[in-house]
Parts: sequence; structure tokens; C-alpha cells
Amino acid sequence: MAALIDGEGLAVALDLTYPEGGDAVFDAVAAAADAVLSGLLTTGDHSEHPACVEAATSEAVELYQARTATGGQAVATDWTPGPYRLSVWLTRRVSSLTAACTDVGGMVG
Repeated sequence: MAALIDGEGLAVALDLTYPEGGDAVFDAVAAAADAVLSGLLTTGDHSEHPACVEAATSEAVELYQARTATGGQAVATDWTPGPYRLSVWLTRRVSSLTAACTDVGGMVG
């Protein structure tokens, strides 16, 4: 199964330069976002599904910004911190994008 997002795709989404030899930070964050989202989807290759790729890109951007922002939070120009980025809402924000491919086999209730 192909990855939904890779380090180069993350760098493009952030409008940053991806080094020719690769970048450990971009690659690690993209792999983490892919692992989180892939665990919620049905089995199969979703790398050609535009909504799933967009969801993975959004998650990867949030993870990267949480990793690089001060205290893991967005900070406004007046230095007021925003909400912490890594929470249960990381996947819930993109659930409408992945709804068609969500694995419902583990849901109880």
C-alpha cells in the first residue's frame, strides 16, 4: 500500500524546500500522519483517493506545525498562544474527508 503523504509532499504543502537527499523531519512527520490516518481507513490503497490524500496532508501539516511551533501551539503576531494542536481533533477535523473510506468494523455503540 502506497503512503498517503510523504516528506516531499509535506514540504510542498508547507511551501518549504525539500532537500535533494531527503529530510528526516519531513519524512518522520509524514510517516506519522500516514500511520494515524491509515489505521482508521479500510484495507486497500487509498493513495489515489483525493479526499484521503488531502486529509493526510492536513494532518501532516498540523503535526509539523505542532512540532516546530513554540510549545506546540500556534502563536499569533501579538504572541497570544492558540489552542494545542495535537488532540483527538487531529483526526476528527478530517473525518468528513475520510468518511467514505473509514473502517467501521471496530466501532461499537
